Amino acid sequence: MLVQFALLLTFVVSGARAAGSTATSLAERASPDLKALLSRPQKNWCSGTQVFYSGQANYQDLTTQRWTTYEAPSYLASVKPACVEDVKTIVKLCVSNNIPFLTTGGRHGYSTSFGKLKNGIELDLGGFKTVEVDKEASTMTIGGAVTFQDVYEPLYAAGKEIATGSCTCVGFVGGTLGGGVGRYQGLHGLIIDSLLSVELITAEGKEITVSATENADLFWGMRGAGMNFGVVISATYKVADLTNEGKVQSADFVFTASQNESYFNALASFEGKLPKELSLLTYIDYNETHGGASVLLNAVYPGPLDTFKELIKPFTDLKPAVQVVNTIPWNRILVDAGFGLVSAVCVKGQQHSLYSVATKKLSVPDYISAFGKYKDLYERFPETRASTLEIEIFPTQGVVAVPLDSTAYPWRDVEAQVMIQMQFTGSPTGPAANAANAVAKELRTAFTKTSGYDQLEIYISYAHGDEDPASWYGADKLTRLVPLKKKWDPKNVFSYYNSIPMKYP
Repeated sequence: MLVQFALLLTFVVSGARAAGSTATSLAERASPDLKALLSRPQKNWCSGTQVFYSGQANYQDLTTQRWTTYEAPSYLASVKPACVEDVKTIVKLCVSNNIPFLTTGGRHGYSTSFGKLKNGIELDLGGFKTVEVDKEASTMTIGGAVTFQDVYEPLYAAGKEIATGSCTCVGFVGGTLGGGVGRYQGLHGLIIDSLLSVELITAEGKEITVSATENADLFWGMRGAGMNFGVVISATYKVADLTNEGKVQSADFVFTASQNESYFNALASFEGKLPKELSLLTYIDYNETHGGASVLLNAVYPGPLDTFKELIKPFTDLKPAVQVVNTIPWNRILVDAGFGLVSAVCVKGQQHSLYSVATKKLSVPDYISAFGKYKDLYERFPETRASTLEIEIFPTQGVVAVPLDSTAYPWRDVEAQVMIQMQFTGSPTGPAANAANAVAKELRTAFTKTSGYDQLEIYISYAHGDEDPASWYGADKLTRLVPLKKKWDPKNVFSYYNSIPMKYP
């Protein structure tokens, strides 16, 4: 995706909620109290652990920066632990002193629920960046702050692959915990379907292993709602041999405004018919070269070129304004696909407000209507021209092959993820921002009505944060998730990322 990309989230887990007078007094008082609490002699930090305070020079350069500044959390300090013991210490310190905290990896998470954290502590896992591939066992173990791009070279060198999200800078663990949708899910299922185990720091500051054989009840919940239960310091996955010897067909197209209706009709012809190897990512965006609003398509297929050309013929027959077809190695998918625009997508520190809808139907009238609304928004408010609407159509064969009740993930039959991605400059409450958010909400309502589901269903990593928990987790899953939350996080310590309610309904 252009602004997500899936998917994603790189807030590895969310942290403790402020409760009681201690957190309030720490927020109101100056940093000396906090500095005393975090001082090295008192806490005996591991060598290499770093503590930064929001008032110090170059604070923004010393800590991992957030991808979006819209509805962002605020911190009095950031701690970057160099060892597991210091992660445990920070969790215990925050919980015992009622200090709100958030654990971060690549900081790509964008739910507005993060903004509820004020004057807390950031637990920056930037020191946990290892990638270990066991070729013989076909497994990969990664640290909590590893990004999607970080795993490609080590896996490719070992002749292996795994399903990932679509953006280089999203955290792998963060992108896993909500489910993990992506291009190779038709072959390997969701990312959670490749997850074997995690090392977790609980709300009590204890390290535990969570897998199918250890803490199995929690392993069920970690796969689809894992951000609710603790700090993931490492995760182990099964990996597969490279498909098609690692050779991938990639096609990028640009269609002009006058072609949008024909394009969306061609796109809808794939409903229920997508081969397990083929993925289609569509973007409505602003393209100055082609006169404003346009449509961009990236198609990826790890198979024979001749077969790929036949599959994408409905698009090439439309005579797109731009057409580029390449054979690329698997390790270049995230970098090269979509005209290689991912580097621009990963720029941090801008304002993004994102909404989404999971759909079972591909609604041509809604796509055409959305194109018109984006075109109008671009013309009325040039400050919004970095906004996009993305339609992620990923194959479902590998996803639906996994029994629905085997994990906490609720939406295995989704055909498309519609991501309404608004970006704007200026005030977050100014005319451009207000207009963009109004269009986004209008489109979310429209796509929900024609989604093929009875209610709004959302992949939680793409949630805006204002939806009902049943839209994130599913009512049926919540009946099991709520008791699990009470068991493993009874004080609701991990509550800043679209959290499981403490009671339901």
